[in-house]
Amino acid sequence: MPVTLPIEVYEAFEKGLGKEDAKKVVKSLEATISEATEYKWKTTKDELLDAIRREFVTRELFEERMNTMKVELEGKIEFVKADIKRLNMKLNFLIVLMIIALTLMNPVMADIIKSLLKL
Repeated sequence: MPVTLPIEVYEAFEKGLGKEDAKKVVKSLEATISEATEYKWKTTKDELLDAIRREFVTRELFEERMNTMKVELEGKIEFVKADIKRLNMKLNFLIVLMIIALTLMNPVMADIIKSLLKL
């Protein structure tokens, strides 16, 4: 978008320099301002894009972090599974002990055991 200076600026240059020279000066100023604006916009846009790229995670980095988390979680899951298996074995052992204790405490079972052992 070309820059246009206000008419007052042109008129001021025209009074001091004359009509033709004022046109040349104003056109030069407008071109210089347009070029400077375009350059500044481009550098600002590039700086913004670089800043955005630094802030956002790349797909590769995201996948790498997810894989690291996955490995850690799988390790923790295996540890929990081992704990559950160990607790399950203890529970089964306690159940068997409880059945044996209840069986032996039962008077009818005690009589059967006595008769088998012939006491």
